Amino acid sequence: MKDKYKQDFTWEKCLSEFFLIYKDDIKEETKFETISEKEPSSRQFKDWIHEIDNDLKQNNDIVLILVIDNMDRLPKQKVQELWAAIHSCFSEEKYTNIRIIVPFDRLHIRNAFQSENLVRQCDCKDNAITVYADDFINKTFYIVYTVPPPILSGWMHYFKDRWREAFGGSSNVDYSVLQIYDMLTKEQSPRKIIAFINQFVTIRNLCDERIEDKYIALYIFGRSKIIENPLEEILNPSYLQGLKFLYSDDENMASNISSLYYQLSLDKAMDVVFTREVTAELDDNNVKVLDQLRGNANYWEILNHSITSVSNIENATLALEKHFGDENSHEASLIWDALYRRSCPGSATQDKQYEEYHCILLKHISEKKDYYEHLLNAYHANIYDGFDLPNYINGVDKLHEFISEEDRKTLNFNTIITPEQYLQLVESRKDNFEEYGLVVDDEKMDDYLVNLDVNELADMKLYPLLKNEVELPRYKEQIKQLVVKNTSNIQVETKLFYRLKEIVKDNRPIDISIYLNDNDIYNMLNALSKDDELYPDVFGMAISRYSSGNGYIRGYLQNSVGTLTEKQIEKVSSCIEYYICYGDLLLNLDNVSSMPYVADIARKLTTYKYGISKMNIKDSLANYDNIYGNLNLDSQVILGRWNDWSKYTTSITLADVPSMSIQLIEDMKNSPKLQISKFCLELCAKYLESLNQETWKQSLVSDDYNFKLLYVYHPKSLAFFVDAFKEKMRDYALSNSESPIPDELAEKAMIILKDMKYDCSLIYKEVRDIFINNSCVNKEKLKYFGNGLFLYGHLEEDKNSLNKIFRSEFLDDSEILKIASDNKDVVKHILKKSVDPSDFMNKLSALAKTHKDNDELKSLCAYWGIKTDEDESK
Repeated sequence: MKDKYKQDFTWEKCLSEFFLIYKDDIKEETKFETISEKEPSSRQFKDWIHEIDNDLKQNNDIVLILVIDNMDRLPKQKVQELWAAIHSCFSEEKYTNIRIIVPFDRLHIRNAFQSENLVRQCDCKDNAITVYADDFINKTFYIVYTVPPPILSGWMHYFKDRWREAFGGSSNVDYSVLQIYDMLTKEQSPRKIIAFINQFVTIRNLCDERIEDKYIALYIFGRSKIIENPLEEILNPSYLQGLKFLYSDDENMASNISSLYYQLSLDKAMDVVFTREVTAELDDNNVKVLDQLRGNANYWEILNHSITSVSNIENATLALEKHFGDENSHEASLIWDALYRRSCPGSATQDKQYEEYHCILLKHISEKKDYYEHLLNAYHANIYDGFDLPNYINGVDKLHEFISEEDRKTLNFNTIITPEQYLQLVESRKDNFEEYGLVVDDEKMDDYLVNLDVNELADMKLYPLLKNEVELPRYKEQIKQLVVKNTSNIQVETKLFYRLKEIVKDNRPIDISIYLNDNDIYNMLNALSKDDELYPDVFGMAISRYSSGNGYIRGYLQNSVGTLTEKQIEKVSSCIEYYICYGDLLLNLDNVSSMPYVADIARKLTTYKYGISKMNIKDSLANYDNIYGNLNLDSQVILGRWNDWSKYTTSITLADVPSMSIQLIEDMKNSPKLQISKFCLELCAKYLESLNQETWKQSLVSDDYNFKLLYVYHPKSLAFFVDAFKEKMRDYALSNSESPIPDELAEKAMIILKDMKYDCSLIYKEVRDIFINNSCVNKEKLKYFGNGLFLYGHLEEDKNSLNKIFRSEFLDDSEILKIASDNKDVVKHILKKSVDPSDFMNKLSALAKTHKDNDELKSLCAYWGIKTDEDESK
């Protein structure tokens, strides 16, 4: 039995369907049918057409005209198939009573056969193209008529009429719409006008009513390009053509076109769409849309909204850096701050280690200190034994470029890392490794270093940097022990001595006898050449042991060294202070005068500094003359170097002044700006002021240290010295003392008094008065005081000066006459003021007569107005 579908009937199937009906279920069935009809062949079709043509010819010669129209509505493939049929049936066959007319658009036909075009090679740069459609047209039709396009005169009136028809009789089209249509339409036709207005009506009914008609018109013409590339065409429309000058700078155009395309309200069109696009780009580290938006009226608002929605802070930061560059406007700063707040610092963070965007964000935000603190806290919270130390160091360095030193110090991290990591940090950042907030456990570091083998330990050069941060007692002891044990291994010993010098650098010189005996030093001297790395150190040890060492060392230094080159002296100078201090070397120069290279080393240490130098400044000042003579350097160079110890001069007292040589004081006087010179000269002044009058009386006649010191350097006033000088002069004038101050010392004393601005006339006026009032002058006293009396005694002020002091009987002495001659101007004044100059004048006149050949005496008499025999004869 068969059912209605011609299928076998079964009771099981029947019951199943009945059960579905009972449950009120619907049973769906799908059935596919294919109907195929046999199509005539090309030959059969041609025969059928010929039959029709013959029938027409027999039927009163009727002509059949076939019109194949609307070909432009067919797809390309169908156009090709139809054209092939036309060509086959009507071009290759001829009919008497059948005519075919095929209206076609050549451009449409060309487009349909575009894939069939052939490219021919030619000699020019561009390839020539054979348009297959043109060949097909020419081969298909015997006659091709070209119909010119219709010219629509008065299209604008037609447009307005259709507009009123579409929008109502009272609605007038805006001129801008007509202008846009005219400028962007190549050919005017009723069909195109109607199609344009129909589209306009549809869009106007759907869009925001605030959108102006001109923007709808522009959207219609640009819609195809906008669909292909919405963001680019909305921001930088390429379809404006001749209207570009009107709309390229229109600030409202982008928002209106955006509203039309995305069918959003005018208020939200730009913000919603571009915020979404910009957010997506920022999350993907892309700035194409942002770059296009720059300069748009909604640019900052869109960007601000986008920042609040980004999810990838790193990519957003990198993107903004590319977009803004070095821009530091207020608006840009607000965007950076918004991004910083979006990163949610202080909450659960992914900032476990430094990333490039950290310093970029820190660079631009205003809350630098807070973000810096957040990052450092995050970094330190994720430090473990195997963390990326170089990245941490580099990251902190980058952050510090934008953080002041004051803000850096507010964070006090002491995160412990392993000894290996700490040594890596110190090696990487020798000058400022302590700024990274990383520390090491002292015991672990000490244990780590001690367990290194001797070669690794000898190569460990970081102790000078570690010593202020880490206590390493076992390491220091280990180095000292290894130095003692490795004297026979020159290569290792060389490195160990560098480590030893690092340990004792602040407490040098080393007592080398603790580590090496004199025989070890002597053996090493003989085993090394002068160019070996360790030789300068061993040579310095030998010099330090010269006075107390054995004869072998002294013999080597005296006989085996020879001449050292400048480079060798430089090397020895750089390390000798580890074994003998600078001061002791200077004090021993006299003892090693037979070894000139020692003086060369001392000179080098005086002119250059090689770390910390030690010297007892008191002892060096006391031995200045010897040191000065051996160094053969300018005093200013020596004192300039010693000025480094000026803060230690407080141990020098007044009692130490006599130990300072006159040469030293004189050299210090020539270097008054040095602190050491100021101190010593002030101390000398106090010393001189401390001497009493009796001491000065002794010094005036003995030319002792005190007087020599005073002559070289004297304070502005020294009362005891002045009184002592006056007393000595007065005593001799009164005959109370038989020995006056020696002439040379008296002259120096007068120079000292003049330098102290003392009025010397007070002394000699007193002597003048003593001679006048006491009649105690004699030839010896007059010879001693003569010149001083004339210069400072104001003899012309007392009319008795001539008769009481320059008595006529004294004129027989040639020395006294010479004093008078040397001061002839003063004598002339005295003669004028004298009560009775006759004795003086007669005496001179008589002398002139006695010594007729003495022209000088005659000239002197003539100057003073004293007549001689020659004058009387005239």
